[in-house]
Amino acid sequence: MTKKFGSTLALDGVGFKIDRVGCYGYLGPNGAGKTTTMKIFTNLLRPTRGHAYVNGVDVQREPVRALRSVGSLVEDPEPYGYLSVREFIEYASKIRGAPRPDIEYLKEKLDLPDLGKKCSNLSKGQRRRVFLAALVAQNPEILILDEPSSGLDPKEAQILRDLIKDLKRERVVLLSSHLLYEVSIVCDYLYFIYKGRIVEQGSVEEVSKKFTSKALRVEFYSKPERIDGVLNLGFEFEGERTIVVYYDGSDEQRRKILDSLYPLGLRSFSDAELGLEEAYRKVIG
Repeated sequence: MTKKFGSTLALDGVGFKIDRVGCYGYLGPNGAGKTTTMKIFTNLLRPTRGHAYVNGVDVQREPVRALRSVGSLVEDPEPYGYLSVREFIEYASKIRGAPRPDIEYLKEKLDLPDLGKKCSNLSKGQRRRVFLAALVAQNPEILILDEPSSGLDPKEAQILRDLIKDLKRERVVLLSSHLLYEVSIVCDYLYFIYKGRIVEQGSVEEVSKKFTSKALRVEFYSKPERIDGVLNLGFEFEGERTIVVYYDGSDEQRRKILDSLYPLGLRSFSDAELGLEEAYRKVIG
């Protein structure tokens, strides 16, 4: 798909296919084209060139049929302020022809406010969670979520992540975010988008492995002595008891490093940089 706004090229030949349940992360910095893609898939925008399909149905030509099985949260939708929490969730379920929702379950799962409280009296985070509860109540096969943790505090964001982990077992969840931490926890597959183009994609494991860290952080019980005589690789100190060792990223060399440093009182070790963080920096620039 391609999308232009005047002379600005927002999407430049973006294309991907999702054909199994799971959570798919659409990752990129602000302005990369994430929301534009989500709006095209939900018929809020039309592509300048190309097509978007949901279950094999062209979204622009047959939007009602294509989006019948889709629940979406794009930008900042809010529940109707004049309805109570319970009324809005039941209304959302009814208009999609879904079975009567288990509101008590949703209240517990999403830590919803008092069900009788008017939506106009809720905080931004509470309104976002009520809207998500309404989406779940509609029982869609596909969820399109554009920056769903926006406006949520850390506790609310954790509630959202736990919900997505449950939903993705039986549904397709397309989740856009600029937060690497968020997608690395809940997603199974990643698409990196930058300046309107998909520049990298793969499972979380594949992408992490592709950009394996080549730096190992090692902590000792006390300040190590004789490192120069033991280690023939480049390293630097981070404080008195911690060093960062630079190597070729292979398991074999990693094992040799740890074997040689263990007699010096090795306390713990970890990758100095997470694979996904390194991938994000490299593909986004």
